[in-house]
Amino acid sequence: MAVGMAATALLALVALVVGIVALVTRPAPSDAAAAPANQPGTTTPADFTEANRALCAEIAPLMAENDQITNGYVDQGEPGTPARDAATRQFVNDTLAWVARAQPVLDQHPNVEPYFRRSLQRFIDDRRLLVVDLQPGPLTSYAKTLYADSVGAYSGPLHLCHDLGIKW
Repeated sequence: MAVGMAATALLALVALVVGIVALVTRPAPSDAAAAPANQPGTTTPADFTEANRALCAEIAPLMAENDQITNGYVDQGEPGTPARDAATRQFVNDTLAWVARAQPVLDQHPNVEPYFRRSLQRFIDDRRLLVVDLQPGPLTSYAKTLYADSVGAYSGPLHLCHDLGIKW
């Protein structure tokens, strides 16, 4: 119970820090964006289609690779079984290597839709957090929560890229 509460508190602290960093690093609105809609120089909402498509094209092979890594691990059996326990170290190593390749791809595309950036960043972060303490044996409640959150975050890039015709 204490471990679960500590994990919950840690997740809340991480969310608070991420929110504060996002608030502090948010650029100030430009004068053109602050102008009334009926005045010259008014900007229209940004079209992120091409930037999103470029990131989707680059991240798709990595997302497919992550699917293979995860499915290969899950296919070993239930958590705590000998086969799954034996595969844990390789899953951790493969996932950390994937994170090390996926993060720079996201970083090279700063002009994508903010929702796309946030959901893909959440997915990458959740994968890293999932494996950083993963050990053979039954999954902790912390690991179960991170896995469930990563599935939710995965949905963002999956649907956005599929809507642009890029599938993995």
